[in-house]
Parts: sequence; structure tokens; C-alpha cells
Amino acid sequence: MLKKIFSLLICLLITVPFYSQANSTVIKFLKGNISDKTAAVREASGEDAAWLSNKAIEFVLENKEILGNDREVDRLAVAAVFSISSDYVKYLTDSQKTTLEKQFIQLFSEFNESSTVQISVLNKVVALKDYCQMNDFINILNNYLKTNMIQDIDSSVFKAILTTFESVGNKESFIILYNFLNNQKYASYHSQLQKSISELIPACMNETIALIQTSTTPQLNVIYNLALKNSKISKNNLCEISEKVLSKSILLIDSTSSITPEDIDIQIKALNVLTENKWTRASVIVISYFRYAKVQFTNGIISEEQFISTIESLSNVAPIDSVSSLTQYLEELNVQKERGNFVSIDLVVSVIKTLGAIGDKAAFDSLLAVTYLNYDESVLTAAREALSGLRW
Repeated sequence: MLKKIFSLLICLLITVPFYSQANSTVIKFLKGNISDKTAAVREASGEDAAWLSNKAIEFVLENKEILGNDREVDRLAVAAVFSISSDYVKYLTDSQKTTLEKQFIQLFSEFNESSTVQISVLNKVVALKDYCQMNDFINILNNYLKTNMIQDIDSSVFKAILTTFESVGNKESFIILYNFLNNQKYASYHSQLQKSISELIPACMNETIALIQTSTTPQLNVIYNLALKNSKISKNNLCEISEKVLSKSILLIDSTSSITPEDIDIQIKALNVLTENKWTRASVIVISYFRYAKVQFTNGIISEEQFISTIESLSNVAPIDSVSSLTQYLEELNVQKERGNFVSIDLVVSVIKTLGAIGDKAAFDSLLAVTYLNYDESVLTAAREALSGLRW
């Protein structure tokens, strides 16, 4: 019996101060000035913290117009926003979450001269993204960027919006930021814009593909490099982007008389992605690129090493469809050898080994022809090995 009484007393000693302290923060908020209210919000915990943060937001929104720009009001608003926990939000009803989103919209809009309040709201939106969808808030941000000149937006707020979009931006956000990237007025934010656009690509595949299909050569380089920077893009999405980039790049270069090292680089990058992932869906485009690359190699625009990598890619991306093109090219090399012209050993071996890797018996005649010509022994050996590996 004494043991039970002792245990009860211990519980009372622990519990009474807790409720006393909790009530004291509520009383402090209700009776105190703005500084007291801010202190109460910061000191509160548990259910009291949730109740006080809500009351504090209601207070600052109700009195903002009367009190105007006031640092103490700003501090109370920031404290209230910071005190909203994810544990509290995840148990809210849909209606309550909608109310919270409306409060965030009001705070961001009405405290438009307080970067501290606006940034605290943006940070909290990101922190709560897994528990509360805020589509209306994101739409407000999109409209904010479209209707305000960059010189009228606080630099720290603009950067915070870019960071917010990385996590919760939508398709409209993606297009807005991409347009900014091509606008000289936003040049000082170039690196931040690139990062945000890159992060949004996985959620904006249709928009990304549409941009690729309407891009100029410089724009194509920009959007593809942004895609390559994002390690979170799925293999399928990256291959789809690479396929479209390679196709568009060929069309763009065909329509101009000049080709830059950057153009070649982006084509090789796209081809490498397709090859590494054995993206056979791009077989038609890659064969088209092989024919294009052959002309570029003949004209001295791409190196032998780059052309060889194109040849070797065919066994991964277009193992069946490329046999005809490869055998035709091997026959061309054989003709050159018969005429006594120089034929690169590395180049002819790459064609032979690629045909051997594919193993299609349609390559038999051209491979056999190699063994009757005055090629280096390494070429003859490669041809014999390829012949022995053909499937009949």
C-alpha cells in the first residue's frame, strides 16, 4: 500500500510542473505583449506548441495591416512558422491542411517586405512536403515570379524560391525557370537556376522533351547537360532524353554548314548513355548517327577514336538492324585495301569485332573476304574469330 502511495506522489510531482509550465506559456501568450507572445511560442512544446503557433499566425495576419512593417511582428510570425512540426501536420485532416496552406499563402503575400518571414515560410513548405501537398502555394510562387521584376524581388527570397522549387516545384515552375535561364536579366542567378531546373527534370519529362524538340544547338547543349547532372533521373528517362537529343542534334547540324566541338561532344555523350544502357529503342537513330559519323570522320571532323566508339556502340544498341550498314562499310574498307590504299587497323578491327559480337550470319561474306586480303595478322585473326562465332 505504501509503495502505491509513493508511486502516486512521484507521478504527481512529475506531472504537476509539466501542466503548470504548459499553462504558463499559454497565459504568457494571451496576456503578454508581442515580445512575450514570441517567447511563449518558442518555449512551448507538444500540443501547446501547435495551439500557440496557430494562434500566433492568426494574430499576425489579423493585425498586419494595422501594425504595418514591424520587426517584432516579423519575429512572432517566424517563430510561429518554425514551431509547426511535421509530427503535428501529418495528423491534420485535409481541411486543416488546406487551412494551413492558406495561412502560408497569406504570410508570404502580406509580409512581402520581410525576407525573413517569406524565407521561413518557404523553408517550412519544403520541410512539410511529405505530409502536406501545397499546390496552391506553388502556383502563388509561380505567379509571384511571373508578375514581379527581378529587381523588385529580394535576392535572398529569389534564391530561396529556387531552392523550394527543387523539392516541390511543378511543370509551370520548370518552364518559368528555364525561360529565366535564357534571360540575361537573371545572369547573376545562372548557377542556381541550372541546379533547380536540373532537379525538376524527373517530374517534368514531357516539358523537357518538348524543349529538346524546339531547341537551337546551344539550348540543346544546355538542357542535356542539366539532365546529365541529375543522378536521380531514372535510366529510362535519361535514355529517352538522350535518344531525343541525338536525333535533334543530327537534324540541327544537317541544317547548318558548321559544327563545333560542343556539338560533337553532346552527340558522343548521348550515344554513350544509350550504349551503356543497351537502349535498343534508339536503334534507328543510332544507325542514322553511324552513317552521319562516317561522313564526319571522312571529312576529318571527328576523330578515329570517336568514330570507333560509334561503331562499337552498334552491338549494344542496334545488334540486328546495324548488320547491313556494318557489312557494307567493311566491304568499302576491303575495296580500299584491294586498291592498295591505307586502311586503319584499329578501324577495320572495330568493325570486324562488332560484327562478331552481333553474330549474324549475314556478315559471313564480308568477313570471309577479309581473310583473302593483305591485312595485318591482327586483322586476319579478328576476322577468323568473328567467323567462328557467327550463328547459323
